Amino acid sequence: MLQTMLSQEVMTKAAQRLMKLLPYNKHSDVIKRAWQLYRTGHVYNVTVEEDILKGKVTDRGQTYEPSFQLKQAASSSCSCTTVGLCPHNIALFLYAYNQIDVVGNFIRQWKEPNTKQKLTGSTEKQAVSEEKQKVTNTPSNIEHMTKTNIVDAWWQSFEERYDRMFLYDLTEEEHMRKLVQSFFPTFERPKSKAPFLDHFYYVHAALFTFVKLVHIPQQEWGYSAIMQERHVTQFVPKVQQAIKDLAKKTSTAMHEQLIYASIPYVRNILSGELTYFRQILDVYETIGNDVLTDPTYREEECNWAIKQLNEKGSVEQQIPFIAAASYVSFLLENDQQAFELIEPFPYLATEQIVNFMHISFAKKQMHRGAEWFYRLEKNMESYLHSLRMNDRDWFVRTVLSAYHQYSIATKSDETERYEQLLQKLLPYSFYMYIDYLFDEQKWKELIELYMLEKATVDMIPTYHLKSVEQADRSLVLTLYHQTIMYYIEQKNRSAYEQAIKHVRKLRAHYRALKQMPRWEAYITKLAEQTKRLRAFQDLLRKGKFI
Repeated sequence: MLQTMLSQEVMTKAAQRLMKLLPYNKHSDVIKRAWQLYRTGHVYNVTVEEDILKGKVTDRGQTYEPSFQLKQAASSSCSCTTVGLCPHNIALFLYAYNQIDVVGNFIRQWKEPNTKQKLTGSTEKQAVSEEKQKVTNTPSNIEHMTKTNIVDAWWQSFEERYDRMFLYDLTEEEHMRKLVQSFFPTFERPKSKAPFLDHFYYVHAALFTFVKLVHIPQQEWGYSAIMQERHVTQFVPKVQQAIKDLAKKTSTAMHEQLIYASIPYVRNILSGELTYFRQILDVYETIGNDVLTDPTYREEECNWAIKQLNEKGSVEQQIPFIAAASYVSFLLENDQQAFELIEPFPYLATEQIVNFMHISFAKKQMHRGAEWFYRLEKNMESYLHSLRMNDRDWFVRTVLSAYHQYSIATKSDETERYEQLLQKLLPYSFYMYIDYLFDEQKWKELIELYMLEKATVDMIPTYHLKSVEQADRSLVLTLYHQTIMYYIEQKNRSAYEQAIKHVRKLRAHYRALKQMPRWEAYITKLAEQTKRLRAFQDLLRKGKFI
């Protein structure tokens, strides 16, 4: 939200004024303190209104409320009562500046204004302008270039523009931010009526940026790692939209040659960091589905991917190519090969099988989609037990969601089959199975499942218990027996009191069922089993149970 409310021009001019007001060599202590406050997350609740930044900054246990005037920085104020600009004002500005550009670059310009500022000022703007003019002319003048080198020329121009970016001493996250917020926006998105080549060029610019992003290693943990993941994830829809816009354009034979020449560049994304595997696969699949539609291209791509995976030494290196070969096999409607490639890998197989099922149903290929669900159903138990413990809930949700999609698409209401799935996925499907049994009013099975999980009466939702009691009171008797023993085995006074409470409720159930002889037999046996527990025996006598 803040990013959309900030003008890049206003922020840039404010930054220049701030550097003049506080030369780094004279105010380095203040600037360093502000930089530290910003980087360690002490700035929050930032808003902007009428070119005035407001927010909160925590510093040494105190919370201050600075106000920074973007057009008159010298008039800024802060609740810390410092005369002039304080670290809290500057930290607030750095937080806002981060929304439009990399703060690290700004700090470096501040340190060395005579060299770095020139580099990122008018000189860079002029270079970018010239490059943009050159690039704008490139697609429309394609007829003057050889068909074999135009795509290479584009990527060379991208690389040259990338090399002009100031990337010295940036963190991985700052590098990504600069790619997404500063580098890619220099490519103008073509309008829908623009010719094929303009759209094709834009797709390559997006692919180049994406390739750079996914080859930047992700930090192991922390805020920066989260932001890196976010940069990649948020950029994927931009690439996909560019590809989909291109797919709407009519292509000629010459265009098809250019598409074929683009395949090696598309393959570059598969060598990205494995931590971005899902995002890489999303982009690769979009290209395969919308652009590389010629069966000849797909056959060649599938053979290439299989060759690559056979040459890789480790499973980690093979996985991207296994996924690629499987997806292209699916596009070629060679479903058996598509499945055989992913079958040994539970995580990949689960996601791809569900993906293939959805695509098949979307294309009205009902039998094909059903076959993919059968493959998942057949392998789900082996997959479930081969996954990490904390991923098994995800797997259960995925399988059951796939079943619902299958039943909607095929218009089948196989409740018994759904129940079998729930049983096979126990104990990880426990709560979903409970909900199913309650909805289906299968009271006996509901109580049996609760008892299987060693649940007590107190653990069961009240409305579940009342529904069972109203339907058939006798079903809850064994549940009360189990609950009473659970509390007795804890061997403390408060637990005994809980047990007595349930003994009293159990007697009421036996009386309502007119089974008092069974009650007498039960209480006699319970008293005998607990005769060494004096405290519990006292409570039985006080309750006049014995």
